[in-house]
Amino acid sequence: MEQLIETNEFYETIDLITTPILLANNETVCQYVNKAFLSQIGYNAEDILDQEIWFDKVHPDEDYRREVKANWKKRLEEARNRGETHVHMITKVRCADGSYKWFDIHESIHGNNKVINFLDINSLQENNEELKDVLKQKDILLSIIAHDVRSPLGNLKHIVNNYKNMDLSDQEMEKIFFSMGTQIDYVFNIINSLLVRTSADRGSLIEMRESIHIEDFFFKYREYYKERMEKQNIDFVFELPEDVSLYFDSFILDVVCRNLIDNAIKYSPENGNIYISLDKKGDYSELVIRDIGPGMTEAQCERILNNKGSHRLKNQITDSFGLGLVMAKEILENHHGKLAIKSEPGKGTSFVVSILNK
Repeated sequence: MEQLIETNEFYETIDLITTPILLANNETVCQYVNKAFLSQIGYNAEDILDQEIWFDKVHPDEDYRREVKANWKKRLEEARNRGETHVHMITKVRCADGSYKWFDIHESIHGNNKVINFLDINSLQENNEELKDVLKQKDILLSIIAHDVRSPLGNLKHIVNNYKNMDLSDQEMEKIFFSMGTQIDYVFNIINSLLVRTSADRGSLIEMRESIHIEDFFFKYREYYKERMEKQNIDFVFELPEDVSLYFDSFILDVVCRNLIDNAIKYSPENGNIYISLDKKGDYSELVIRDIGPGMTEAQCERILNNKGSHRLKNQITDSFGLGLVMAKEILENHHGKLAIKSEPGKGTSFVVSILNK
C-alpha cells in the first residue's frame, strides 16, 4: 500500500471511482482526496489536514460534533478489541458549499495508511427522517384520540355500571344521556375528520386550510364542555374584532384549542371566565386563550414547551398536568404554527397560538 500510494497511477485509479475517498496516514493526517470527494463534498486535502480540523469543518454544531466524536471513538475502541481494522458510522456532514448530506463513513486500516470512503445515503436518510416524522405524527394523533375518547367513554361506563343505584328520575337520566350523546357525537366527528385528513398511502395528516370564523368556531366548546362550564359558572368572553376569521386547518386548530380550553376550564376558579382574543400582525396571527386560574411557574411552562419528542409524552408528562398541552404544541409545530405560554403563579395563564397568514 505504501508503495502504491506514492505512484501517480494509484491516484489516477482512485480518481476513477465514483465514491468519495480520502487517504490518510496512521495519524489520520489527510494525504489525498479523489475527484469524487472534491465534487460531492468539496474540501481539498489542505482544507481538512487532520481529523480535528475535519470534525470542526463538517460538524459546526458543537453538541453534534461532540456526539459524533464520542461515537466514533467508541466504535474505534470496539473494533480494536475485536481485532478488526474496519469501522463505520452514519453521520451528517456539512459540505464545502454549506449544504448538508448524510454519509455512511467507512474507515479501513492498511498497514500505516487509512482509506476512508463516503457512501452517499442522503436520499435514504431523508426518507427515513420523513418516515420517522410520519410515525411521530401518528403517535401524537393516536394519543390525542385516546385522550379525547377516554373521558366520555369513562362517563358512559360509569352510568351503565351504576345507573340502578343512582335513583335518578327519567328527566335526570334523559339529561345525562343527552349530554353523553353530545360528547360521543363530538368524538365521532374528531375520528371522522381524522380519517378524512389522513393520507391512505403515507399515514400522514393532509392539511386543509380554510377561513375559520373564530366566534362560531368556539361555540361548539360551549356544548362540549357545557356541564363543566355550568358547574363552575364559567363562560367565554370574546375580545375580538367583529366577524374576525383565521385562515388555517380547522381540524388542527380544533385539536389544539380543545386541549387548551380543557386545561383552562380545569384550572379556572368558579365564576371565572375564559378570554379569547385574536391579533393579526402582518405575516402571522396570534390567537390567545387566557384564564384567571392559579397560573404556572416558569419551570412548569418550560417543562411543557421543551418536552420534545412523542416518545417522551408518557414518560415525562403526567396525565393530570401537561399531556394535552404537549400534544397541542407538537401537532401545531408540525403544521407551521407555534405555541407560547405566558403565565405567573396567581395571575392566570395565556396560551398564545401563532399561525402564519398564508
